[in-house]
Amino acid sequence: MFGESIEIGEMITITLFSMGVVFTTLLVISFILDLFKVIFAEKKPQGVRKEPQPQTQAAAPAPARKETDEELIAVITAAIAATIGKGTDKLIVRKITPMASQEPIWAQMGRIDQMRIGG
Repeated sequence: MFGESIEIGEMITITLFSMGVVFTTLLVISFILDLFKVIFAEKKPQGVRKEPQPQTQAAAPAPARKETDEELIAVITAAIAATIGKGTDKLIVRKITPMASQEPIWAQMGRIDQMRIGG
C-alpha cells in the first residue's frame, strides 16, 4: 500500500469516483432539506378567505415625527454607554457631527468589525 506507485489512469478513476460520492452526498442532503421544508411548513387554512374591503376614504399619510437634537443625543449616549459598559452618568456627549464618507459601505462595515474584534 505505501510506497506503491499509482498510474495516471487509476488516479483519474479515484478522483472521479470521489467527486461522484461527494456530489451524490450533497444531492441527498439537498433533498432531505427540501423534505424538511415540506414536512415542517405551516399549513394555511384553505377554506377561510378574507375579502378585501374597499376603502372609502383616502388615508392621509401619518405625519413624520422628528426627533429633537436632545432625544437623538440621549439615544446615542445610551448606545455608547451600553457599548463601553459604563453608566450614562460618566459619559457626556456635547455635540454630534455627521460625517460624509467617501468610502463604500462594505469598507465601513469591515472597519467596524475590526474594531469589535480588537485587531
